[in-house]
Order: sequence, then C-alpha cells, then structure tokens
Amino acid sequence: MDTLKYILRNVSRNKLRSVLTILSIGFSLALMTVLIGYTAMQSVWKEEASQHHRIVVMNTQGFSGEVPISYVDRIRGMGGVNSAVPYSWFGGTYKDEEQMPFAQFGTDPQHVFEVWSEFRIAPAELDAWQDNRRGCVADRRLANRKGWKLGEQIPLKGTFFPVTLDLELVGVFDSPKDTDSLWFDWQYLDEILRASSAPTAGNAGTIFAKVAAPALMPKICQEIDDRFGSSDNPTRTQTEAAFAQMFTDMLGNIQDYIRNIGMAVVFSLSLVAGNTMAMSVRERTTEIAVLKAIGFPRTRVVGLILGESCGIALVGGCLGVVAGCASLELLHQLSRQFFPISVLELAGPWLLLLLAISAGIGVLSGMVPAFRAGQLSIVDGLRRVI
Repeated sequence: MDTLKYILRNVSRNKLRSVLTILSIGFSLALMTVLIGYTAMQSVWKEEASQHHRIVVMNTQGFSGEVPISYVDRIRGMGGVNSAVPYSWFGGTYKDEEQMPFAQFGTDPQHVFEVWSEFRIAPAELDAWQDNRRGCVADRRLANRKGWKLGEQIPLKGTFFPVTLDLELVGVFDSPKDTDSLWFDWQYLDEILRASSAPTAGNAGTIFAKVAAPALMPKICQEIDDRFGSSDNPTRTQTEAAFAQMFTDMLGNIQDYIRNIGMAVVFSLSLVAGNTMAMSVRERTTEIAVLKAIGFPRTRVVGLILGESCGIALVGGCLGVVAGCASLELLHQLSRQFFPISVLELAGPWLLLLLAISAGIGVLSGMVPAFRAGQLSIVDGLRRVI
C-alpha cells in the first residue's frame, strides 16, 4: 500500500505533464480501438454469414455488370439449392434527406424468407406484401427508429436508378442482427424501368441463394459459373462470407495497414512516455539517492519507476479504449450499413489486447529511466544539484 501511495504521489507531482501524457496515449489508443474494432466487426459479420449456407451470384465485372433476372429461376431449379432471389440495391434518398439513410433492396416477396430463413415476419404481413406490388417490409429496428407504422407511405428517390418509388410499409421483420434495411418487390422497380425504356431493366443486380448443406457450396458455386460462363453475362459465385470479406478487400489490405499503424503508434507513444519518465526521474535524482541510502533495494527502485510509467499508460489506455468504443457505438448508431454491429456484441479478446498494448507502452517507456535509476550511486545522486 505504501508503494502504491508513493507511485500515486509521483504521478500527481507534475499534474500537467502527467495529464498531457495520459491524453496523448488515450487519443492514440482511441484511434486504434476504432480501427481494430472495425476489423473485428468484419470478422463477426463473416462468421455470422458462414452459418446460413448462402451463396451470392454477381457479374464477373462486379456491381457494374448485369445479372439477368432469368438466372434466378435457373439457379433456383438446380439440385442442392433450396431457393434463390434477386437482390437489387436501390440506394435512394428518403423524403428530404440528402444521403441514403438506410439500405434498400428489391427482391422476391415469394421466396426471400426462404433464403433468409433466420428472419421472422408475421404470416399476415408477409401475405400483405406478396399481394401488394407497392408494398415493402423493413427491419423492425429501422421502423422503430423512423417511427414508421403499418400503412406508412415511404417515397424513395433513386440516385442510381432514375426513378422514384412510392412504397407502402405493410410489414416488419425481425433479424438476429440489425440490418438497417428495407425490402420491396423487385418487379415493381422493374416495371417502372421498363415503362421508361431504361437499359437497366431486367437486371437482378445480385442473386442470393440458400444451399441445402455447406458441403455442397463449392460445387454449386462452380456449377453456376460454368453454366453462365459462355453467356453475355458471365458470373462469379461465392459464399456469403467471402462476399462480406470482399467489402473489406475493397479498402485494400486494411489489416496490414492497421497492424503497421499500430506498431508506429506504439513506438511513438513509447518515445513520448519515455521522455516524460526520463524528465520525472531526472528531477528526482536526489530523492532516489536518499531512498537507496535509507535501505531501498535496487529492485524496489526499479519497480517504483516502472509502476509509475505503467500506471500512466494504463490510465491513458483505459480512457482511450472507452472513448474508442463510444466512437464505434456512435458510428453504429449513425451508419448501420457500414458499422452493422454494436460494440456490446463485439466485446472480446481484442479489447484486452488494446489494454495489453497500453501496459506494454508503460513498460517500454519506463525501462531506460528505471534502469538508470537502479544504477544510480548514492554519492552521485546526493551530489547532483537540480
């Protein structure tokens, strides 16, 4: 207890310097928390996607290419495929909002809940959607945030598609994760596009299919690509987990970037904290010599200095991790399309890793000053004049 009191006294001796050091560590750890948390979020998304045996069919040119709607029935009729639906991203704006406020997809009301079998919707609401070409259904969390009730009119002004959809909310569905999405009847969009002779009419965008067993997924992916390989619109088929990873890959090798950035941050913070500890030890040279003179062993002196540096680093690290988690949760609330998972669902070993990094910064920054303090002779220390 006396050792802890001594460490706390030394930390608070120069309050401004300690606070600035804590804030510099905290700010940097907050940035690392956001970056590492984002990669953890992608890993959770991939793991979740791999549990439901879905595959995704898209054009070999990516999202810029077309996937004809006729492919859906042909894929649905393949052996080992339970169901398949078009899944066309609309990307419209809602009322006066300037940016796309939530995800919007055109799909097949007759079969979509066979593909997303883990989602739940009231049978009466599903029937209402299937009977109403202008009908749509939304994730219950999205409907609650927007204050939508059944019968709500939802106009969507297209940005990618030069049309406006006048939708009516006829149902809400429950999903394991917050999808922040609205589904409408793909045929309603296609009819409008055909009426205006739009070149994108008849395009399913992407096709999602439910496979009977995970062991069949590689074989079926290859069969689909072989079937359409010589057509005008060849396909690239992959598992939903690989599809989720694709979005991370579109940002480049982000994991390597984060690892390199993290190493640079740890190195720079160690230098900053090390300079702080060196100044603190230099100011207390005579005091350290007195401690040795009254019987403090070298190991205890070293422990006091390392305890001080680790204490500062851990306080800064804890503040940074808390601030970073709060930022991730705020991003989740503001943009569920890109940050689909709450921090509460992300809690895991990566948080302990960040705290271990902050402790490592404390050890690295305190090693040299602690070693020099341990080697300091009593005579030299008492002769030193600050």
